[in-house]
Amino acid sequence: MAAKNSTNQGMLTERDFKQHVLSCLTKLSDRDTYSSAATELESIAKNLKHDNIPPFVASITATDSSDKSLVRKQCVKLISIISECHGNLISPHLSKILSSIIRRLCDPNSAVRSACITAISSISSHITKPPFSLIAKPIVDALVTAQEMNFQSGAALCLAAAIDGSPDPEPVFLKRVMQRLEKLLRSECFKAKAALLSVFVSVIGVNGALSQQGVRNLVICLVEFVSSEDWGARKAAAEALGKLALVEKNLMIEYKVSCLKTFEAKRFDKVKVVRESMNEMVKAWKELPDELNDVSPAPKSQSASNELASEGQNLPSSKKSSTGSSVAPQGKQNHSLVSDAPQTNDSSLVTAGKTSLNKTAPAMFRKLDRMMPANQKSNIATPVSAVSVGSNWNEKVFDNSDEKKNRIDVSRARNEKEVENLSVIQKQLLQIENQQSILLNILQGFIGTSRNGMHALESRVHGLELALDEISYELAVPTGRMSNTNSSMKMCCKLPGTGFISSKFGRTNSPLLAVHNMSDENCRSSTHRLKDRRFQLQGDCGFILNPLAEVQDYSHRS
Repeated sequence: MAAKNSTNQGMLTERDFKQHVLSCLTKLSDRDTYSSAATELESIAKNLKHDNIPPFVASITATDSSDKSLVRKQCVKLISIISECHGNLISPHLSKILSSIIRRLCDPNSAVRSACITAISSISSHITKPPFSLIAKPIVDALVTAQEMNFQSGAALCLAAAIDGSPDPEPVFLKRVMQRLEKLLRSECFKAKAALLSVFVSVIGVNGALSQQGVRNLVICLVEFVSSEDWGARKAAAEALGKLALVEKNLMIEYKVSCLKTFEAKRFDKVKVVRESMNEMVKAWKELPDELNDVSPAPKSQSASNELASEGQNLPSSKKSSTGSSVAPQGKQNHSLVSDAPQTNDSSLVTAGKTSLNKTAPAMFRKLDRMMPANQKSNIATPVSAVSVGSNWNEKVFDNSDEKKNRIDVSRARNEKEVENLSVIQKQLLQIENQQSILLNILQGFIGTSRNGMHALESRVHGLELALDEISYELAVPTGRMSNTNSSMKMCCKLPGTGFISSKFGRTNSPLLAVHNMSDENCRSSTHRLKDRRFQLQGDCGFILNPLAEVQDYSHRS
């Protein structure tokens, strides 16, 4: 079949070949002829001759939104096939192919967008003649200017696929891109946060694409998105942080304690895939060493090694020579004073080293000098030859100075943070204790005042009762309207006599009321009984007549 297609391509002219390709593309619109047309187009793409590449590329990139989704998807798939089969032969048509793929990123069909991501990965993997920046730059520009969410997501995933598929991504280009992508990630207009975070995952895997400052900024940004409301953003941020812990171990040590507290609180996510990513990320961060000296010195972090290489600070390896003439020029310049100095005793060299350090070095290095043991100070001040200095330069400068300095700085910073945290906790506990004591005093005072108020109220009520009893007694005694308590202890009042009944029915010679028969003796005896007025009136079942009430004289009624 392949031989037949190649023979047909050789026999057909360019116009006829293009017409044949267009007829196959038309057959893709019909479901009955779709499979045969797709198979024929794939065979043509795999066996393209050099002269037939331009018309074939022009035909498959000319599709638009008016074509059916099956046609659009198959055309993007054909781009992947010609990239795999022909590689750098299609590099002259790369701009046309990339523009066609970028147009298809806003396609409403997700299958077409997925085919675009696969095509970009294939292009980045197999087309190596132009630099990586020429492939990635149109995608980055489309990503920055995109407004629609599907377009943003597709462009971000295409950029991640290009970085993952490229055999040699450019770290310098990615450094510049990361600054733009971080701003874009914090923008409220950009909606596809999860897809953009996947680009960060791909950039982390590139050797030298991140500087130390870039790593710090990236950690701060990713920790914020661990708490995002979008579960896709949380998952992508967890994957990026887990990859950072594996790639940049030395730089992640200082963030271990603070970040793990946040990660532990977020590991029980309600979405299963996010929980799995969080657990993997927490596991990777827990494997980080607690201190810098726990890290093996052989594997250095990617960002640190790349910075040293870019700044020209990687000194040449030790060049041993018996005469010392083959020592590196930088070693000669830096240690000319040591090699040319006369062989004096050790004490004078130590004294001279201390005075020069006190004069020129800043305060931090003076503290480091005081903290170093005496044997290390003597080893530093001991005169050495230029050959030994040149041979052991990397070990003494990088291992003794940088690693120890970093170790001391990390331990000191950790101790300071712990002391600050303890002091803050102690202050908070003291504040809580003071507040509790103040509240207790207020409560006790309130209880005391309430009790005093109740006692005062009770005494006032008691006084009012006594005053009312006294007033009632004083009003009842002069008028003689006080009941005889000895006559009937069980009655609340005196019943009128027979005179009341007879007067009611016309009798005039009967007494008015039985209450007028009370004698002075009864009044005097009642005076002695009412010394305790309140309880006597209640216990003897007597009653007091209202002195203001008028009693009608029924005896004189005719």
